[in-house]
Amino acid sequence: MTDLLTPELLDALESKFSAEKESRQLSWLERSRYKLEVMKFRDALRRSEQQAQAEHLKLRKQHEQKFINARKIMMRQRNQTWEEIVQDFRRQYASIPPDDEEAKTEFKLMLYNKYYFSPTLIGNIVNKPSKTIWLWLEEWAFENKQLKG
Repeated sequence: MTDLLTPELLDALESKFSAEKESRQLSWLERSRYKLEVMKFRDALRRSEQQAQAEHLKLRKQHEQKFINARKIMMRQRNQTWEEIVQDFRRQYASIPPDDEEAKTEFKLMLYNKYYFSPTLIGNIVNKPSKTIWLWLEEWAFENKQLKG
């Protein structure tokens, strides 16, 4: 966001705040320049947000496609139905000792990063709401910067 703060915008902000500090009115030219620079900043910010949102959507679609492929491969290799595979993951998670948070974390990350499971499906396996898993993944990604798209 700092790259959106142009010298022109900073100058316009400076003149506006100095005028307020001095208790004087902005001239027509200063006011117009300020409004123009703020408008340019808002437009640039909106474009940046739209670009980030499009990139996020693209990554989610890729993640979903990878999940579909991984699911087909697992079903073929294990010669099991999808429900049996999910049940097997539930048993694996249930076998983790309740106080071993690190193993639980590694298991959930394996489901997300290796098998490309959605947070909803991970929540179904670990018996937690999908929103909790979403928030946990976002927090983990923020803390570790290692979460794959």
